[in-house]
Amino acid sequence: MTIDPDRLRSLVLPDVEQHYDQRDALFHALSVGFSSASPDPRELDFVYEKRMRVSPSLALTLCFRSLSNMDIGVDYSKVVHAAQALHVHGALPPSGTIVCKTRIAEVWDLGASKGALLELDRELHEKSSGVLLATTRMSALCRGDGGFGGEAAPVREAWKADGPADHVFTWKTLPEQAALYRLQGDMNPLHIDPERARAVGFERPILHGLATFGGCVRALLATALDYEPTQLESLQGRFTAPVYPGETLSVEIWRRGPGSLAFQVRVLERQLLAIKDGTASVRL
Repeated sequence: MTIDPDRLRSLVLPDVEQHYDQRDALFHALSVGFSSASPDPRELDFVYEKRMRVSPSLALTLCFRSLSNMDIGVDYSKVVHAAQALHVHGALPPSGTIVCKTRIAEVWDLGASKGALLELDRELHEKSSGVLLATTRMSALCRGDGGFGGEAAPVREAWKADGPADHVFTWKTLPEQAALYRLQGDMNPLHIDPERARAVGFERPILHGLATFGGCVRALLATALDYEPTQLESLQGRFTAPVYPGETLSVEIWRRGPGSLAFQVRVLERQLLAIKDGTASVRL
């Protein structure tokens, strides 16, 4: 089916509602690497309800909706997660009921050989008050759906590391990391079924991009933000290589000025960058 960009931009997607509680928030923290065994005792607050703190990355999993469940006319088997952005407007409560509004904001034609790029915006509101808690933007590369004659994507801002990182945070992912993270809502068999992974070109199941992205949130909190979730205003980055559960990730962070950070994620075993052009804004 050929993509109709005007139809996609005007598509009205139904709202999604989800209630979550402390157990969900605690499980999410574990699924992105927070640990009761961390040498920093402040990390305990994210996995223990005594002094409960919620990782901002929880917003990426609430009201999760798979592209495969949307009638948007793309070949879902060829879709990959290209980039992600998260803007946190306030601290996420330990429990609550969330209403999520989703729209397809942009549709870019990369050409028949490269595919199409969809930009999906989500707004997460607390149901009872209507307060906006977070906004996200997901970039989905639809590799089988380009060449429909639409507009080309704008050139993305890129940056190169200038000198050694100011902070380096290392995360040894668990062999079962993807099996944990998929219980957040993304049940794509690519992340657990070896046969499905091999069928689409991977040697074994890969870790969710959002799990790696959530690990970046943890790294920023641990190294630059004193484990204070309210200091993180936003972050974004591009996914550039898969991560296999069990691999070691090095999150390299640079301070670029007041309220501004840059980061990238390196897979140490293969010396590949899994996330490039990462940037974060900090509340001063």
